[in-house]
Amino acid sequence: MEKLQFENEQFILYSPDSLKYITDNMQNILAKSFEYYKILFDVDTFRKFQINYFDDIEKFRNYIYDLRGEKESLPKYAKGTFDNGMVNSYISPNIDVNSTQYHKTLYMASHELFHIMYQELVWKKENKDRIIWFDEGMAQLFSGENDYNLSEDNFPNWFNYVLNRTHEIPNLNELNHGSSFENDKYSGYNLSLLSVKYLYEKLGLEEFKRLMHNNERITEYGNNIVNEAINYYKDKMKES
Repeated sequence: MEKLQFENEQFILYSPDSLKYITDNMQNILAKSFEYYKILFDVDTFRKFQINYFDDIEKFRNYIYDLRGEKESLPKYAKGTFDNGMVNSYISPNIDVNSTQYHKTLYMASHELFHIMYQELVWKKENKDRIIWFDEGMAQLFSGENDYNLSEDNFPNWFNYVLNRTHEIPNLNELNHGSSFENDKYSGYNLSLLSVKYLYEKLGLEEFKRLMHNNERITEYGNNIVNEAINYYKDKMKES
């Protein structure tokens, strides 16, 4: 186990001092995200959430193997897991603080907290299948990691970037993590985020919260949601 960096009623973080350039800025992000997650999931509290970060890939791998009681299951490329309902990850201590990778890493725990709460409070609890595009779109939207791109001033540039990056429009329901999610034809992450943003704007908070529990309706949206979202924002920008 690495060094205890912070602990409160909701979160506990173990991480080496070499990663303080990331972890010192995380506590407020997590607290803000969690307050909104409680509204989305209609809960007042959630179990204590543990984060384990490592700056040494071998320490990370050995920790996971100790949890699993074996030494064979991790792929060579693995840098993160969710064993025991925790976020466990290797992070380089030398990420450029002005890079996209740094920003993504800063919000990683908040992003994964959404996934874990959605799993435990909704689709696993209600015996439903996970719908990947919807889950990933929500985690990207509600974690705050894309607030800059989605702001009123910056959204047009991001939207045009997504359009230029999209050479084929997939049925989101058919996407699984891997090459079908991210490839040269489109970015499943960007299209999922765009689609969930559109749904959230279209439905409003209370109706969106009901949608989170309705896989049949989510799947219906997924069949053509990308086209709907693109046309909606094209029309909206023409009007402005």
